[in-house]
Order: sequence, then C-alpha cells, then structure tokens
Amino acid sequence: MGNVNRGLLAVGSDRSPSRAREDYVKAIYQLGAGGPVRAAALARYLNVSRVSVSKAKRQLEADGLLDREREPSQPLRLSRRGRRLAIAMVRRHRLLETFFHRVLRIPLERVHAEAERIEHVISDDVAMRIATLLGRPQRDPHGHPIPYDDDLRTEKPLPTLAALRAGDRANVISLDDRDDAAVAVLADGGLLPGARIVVQRSDASCVVVRRGKRVVTLRRAHAAMVRIGA
Repeated sequence: MGNVNRGLLAVGSDRSPSRAREDYVKAIYQLGAGGPVRAAALARYLNVSRVSVSKAKRQLEADGLLDREREPSQPLRLSRRGRRLAIAMVRRHRLLETFFHRVLRIPLERVHAEAERIEHVISDDVAMRIATLLGRPQRDPHGHPIPYDDDLRTEKPLPTLAALRAGDRANVISLDDRDDAAVAVLADGGLLPGARIVVQRSDASCVVVRRGKRVVTLRRAHAAMVRIGA
C-alpha cells in the first residue's frame, strides 16, 4: 500500500478510521492469501510498527472484522465480515486499475497508486458499473483475478520467475504490483501477463530471459515479482 504512515489505524495519506480499516483488512487478506497472518509480517508489509498493528488489531476485533483469539500472540484472522470487506476492496481496486489502464491509458506502473487513492470513496454499485462498462473483465492489468462475489476461497500464491533455472519455460501469469518502479521495468521488458518466456540464465545476481526475439536481464528482486505458470 502506498504512502504508509505510522500510527493507530493510520495507513495512507487519508487517516480516516474507515480507510484504515479497509487498508488493514485488505492487507491481511492479500498477505495471508485468505488465511491468518502474523502481526510481525503485517507490520513489515504495511511498513508500520508492531505497536501500531497491535492497536489496530484490538480495534478491528472490536469492529467485528477480526476473529478474537485467546492469546495475543495468535495470528490475525479475518472474520467472515472482515473477509467480505477485504474482497470488496480487492474488487474495487482491481476494477479501477483495469479502467485506468484500458480506458484512460494510464501506464501500468501508475495504476496501483491511483487505485489506492480512489478505492475508498467509490461504492460497490459504482464498482459494478465499471465492471459492466468493461465487459466484466476476469483479471486486472497485472494479471490478478477480479472477484465478483463474496466467495471466500483461498488464493494460493504462484511460483515466481526467480525460482526457475536456465532452460525452463513458463507463461507470465501476474505481476506483484506494490513496487511501481519495478513494474515499469517489467512492463518495459514486455514481461506482462500472457507473455511466454524462456530462462537463459539464472544466478545470484540476475535472471536473463528470452521473450520472442528479445532478451531481457532482470535483477533477482524484479524476477521475484513475476508470477509464472506452465
């Protein structure tokens, strides 16, 4: 999430409690792939202090968005209500990204931050009208699935390009979108969802892939952002 500030339920430039709740439940849902999340991992993900996460946890429990655990050290687990809110926020975010990229022609590396700013102020009705306008796309421009209901199925993380060896072939399925500069590098290299690639070299410093006639050299950190499938 962009522009993270430290403090109780203070994530993003808008410090309103409603936005903070939405940011936290969405982060828990995405970080845990629908499952429980450790407080330390959530603090790193949001770039906030452990104290901030502990305070937010108590507030989210009071709001009915987290299941109450007997021990404070237990992982954070979204309640059914919390997961519904998280999925709604994911839907808004990914529909906005798709609208910005397809209709407004905003570069891929900018759509995540723009959607972060707006997702909190549109209604579910507006989000679904955007979906209808776009023909109910199934995936956003980063390749992530767009949920159209409150299905609570778990999204299993895909392997990354960084895990492949020289000679391996794969299809790009999606890109992790939290690093705008890295997304710009990947987009410039044509490593977008649907691209077919062949790994030519993989070592501690970089990963070299061929896409068609083009050869692209990536830092390992950037390769780790590329989710792949067979």
